Amino acid sequence: MVLLTVGVTIILLVVGVMAWGWYILEMSGLFLGMAIVVSIFGKLGFNGFAESLTNGMAGMAGGALIVGFARAILVVLTEGSIMDTILYGAANMVSALPSSLTVLGMYIFQCLLNVIIPSGSGQAAASMPIMAPLADLTGITRQTAVLAYQLGDGISNILTPTSGYFMAGLALAKIPWDKWAKWFVKLAAIQYAIGAVFILIAHVMQLGPF
Repeated sequence: MVLLTVGVTIILLVVGVMAWGWYILEMSGLFLGMAIVVSIFGKLGFNGFAESLTNGMAGMAGGALIVGFARAILVVLTEGSIMDTILYGAANMVSALPSSLTVLGMYIFQCLLNVIIPSGSGQAAASMPIMAPLADLTGITRQTAVLAYQLGDGISNILTPTSGYFMAGLALAKIPWDKWAKWFVKLAAIQYAIGAVFILIAHVMQLGPF
């Protein structure tokens, strides 16, 4: 019955998000309701349910704090106009390079920017208004610039410590970030190198039509 309850909850989650527009509040209520039903089937009783809930929340406390700190970093960089300064300086530095190096510079810049802005949509909104005109000026197709953004945003999503969702996942699994980073960094380096090759190929073949 416990497993059946979990299965029904997942189905409701999918339907709610896709058909009814659910988001954080609705999903939180759904999982809290699941926990109550599961505690009844598991015969935990009121005290057992309260103790289990408290222990679970205690295990997530560290992850919740990390999520808050990660968000605070982004708020300070954005509200203090530090992000604009970083983008402006990076764009000027990259634009002075030959086109083959410019495209690699754009890729490296997007990889580093993802550490500061782990949100994909946020990174696109901040960087692409600068990278698209820069691509036009240096003879790089806009689709190659988009590819540089996609690879730069995607690879480090399971490595950057400023990603709230990622750090919360590590907290749930009780894995320290430094231990994860030591294990994953070699694979990440290989993926970054492969991404650089793809970027160069896209530039050479003038990936288009845009």
